[in-house]
Amino acid sequence: MVKVKVWDGFIRGYHWLQVSLLFGLWYCADNDEMEWHFVFGYALLALWITRFIWGLIGSDTAKFSYFIKTPKALIGYLKDNNKFDRVKFGHNPAGACMVVLFLALLATQLFSGLSASDDILSEGPLAQYFSADTVSFLTWLHHVNFDVLLWAIGLHVIAIMAYKLKKQPLVKAMFTGVAEYPLVNSIAHPKILNGLVAWAIYAGIAGVVWWQWGHENFGYLLY
Repeated sequence: MVKVKVWDGFIRGYHWLQVSLLFGLWYCADNDEMEWHFVFGYALLALWITRFIWGLIGSDTAKFSYFIKTPKALIGYLKDNNKFDRVKFGHNPAGACMVVLFLALLATQLFSGLSASDDILSEGPLAQYFSADTVSFLTWLHHVNFDVLLWAIGLHVIAIMAYKLKKQPLVKAMFTGVAEYPLVNSIAHPKILNGLVAWAIYAGIAGVVWWQWGHENFGYLLY
């Protein structure tokens, strides 16, 4: 077996920070802590934008062009009885579909949240640009889409457990960035960039989002 660096520092941090923010968003919404809900939402928005940018310019295993395959490739992978034994650095075709699904669901959740309103105290900063009917629909979508997101997370966890049973510790690799593979000389190792570059991008985007919207919500928390 040979150890291969497959995940950079940003992708690993992105994964676990995203999990933490989603939990915080759910907890705050469920306990009427809407100011914190908005703060966490802005942090997740900046994280999503950074992930999209990193998917274009980042490490090989982070790039969409590296892991997103055609539907034919996905079907072939799902039919492959030896798929758990194939050497694939980063996301396999099924994992790539989950990445795309998560990004799409998160984009829907973020946009609908920025445009939602409870008609009493809390209103997203984009709600003012839409009609009352549109805001009502987006508020409904924000709640329904979160349920879909939970189902997707559950499916993701089941897939991780399946790979664990096949002696492929995906969770460990997402902590360490390193995975073990059979020695294969014919497959080029992925190019992994310094994740600090992506975190610098995140800091810049978060600063812009904070300046535009976040500071107002945080100000309420101080009183």
